Amino acid sequence: MKRLIVLLCLLFLIVPAFLFSQNLDGWTAAYGDWKMVGDRLVQRSTKAGMAQAFMRLPQSGIMQYEFDVKYVDGGADMFAAFGFHIGIDSAARGKSWGNGKSFLLWLTLDPKFYGGSGVYGQAYYSETNSIMDMIHAPKAYELPMDRLADINLDRMAMYALPVKVRVNYNTGDVKIWDPTIPNYFYRFNLGGPIRGGNYISVRTNSLAASFGNFKITRPSSF
Repeated sequence: MKRLIVLLCLLFLIVPAFLFSQNLDGWTAAYGDWKMVGDRLVQRSTKAGMAQAFMRLPQSGIMQYEFDVKYVDGGADMFAAFGFHIGIDSAARGKSWGNGKSFLLWLTLDPKFYGGSGVYGQAYYSETNSIMDMIHAPKAYELPMDRLADINLDRMAMYALPVKVRVNYNTGDVKIWDPTIPNYFYRFNLGGPIRGGNYISVRTNSLAASFGNFKITRPSSF
């Protein structure tokens, strides 16, 4: 049980009531059990495999995305994930594997399939709502267990995982800040210049989680 709690801490990305195009303070629920709780966007179902909510946001040039994620429920079978799509041209309005033309940045817990710690950062390119593929080797970005040594497990539900990503649409360069090491980031390229987009979305897989403190800016430099 302790190992499960540790892994779920690292993932910070009930009876299900699946929603379609429900407006939530600027967000639209495409699929899943989404609700605004205070100022946080919460996906409450642990059964929804492709839960997703989107917001209209023109994107081009250099964009920086910041928010945090809190664990609510799920992962009892050692499988759960969350992430967000950037640069979506046309957002999916229902259950979907991909999300138009976009990139998905993803954190997954799946030790049965991947082995190791079971927690991996991944990036996907979505071509359509039904066609989406990983753009690197599946096990390229494993997150080690020892990163959570200082997290108080008794307060897991209160822990907010900070997410900070900067994307240069002109070059395809991406920076993702490590939530466990101050001022440390990973840098990679999505394959060259990428088109801007009209929407962003957050999503979960077999995980109830809440998202909040969104801050999206246009830095003057990458």
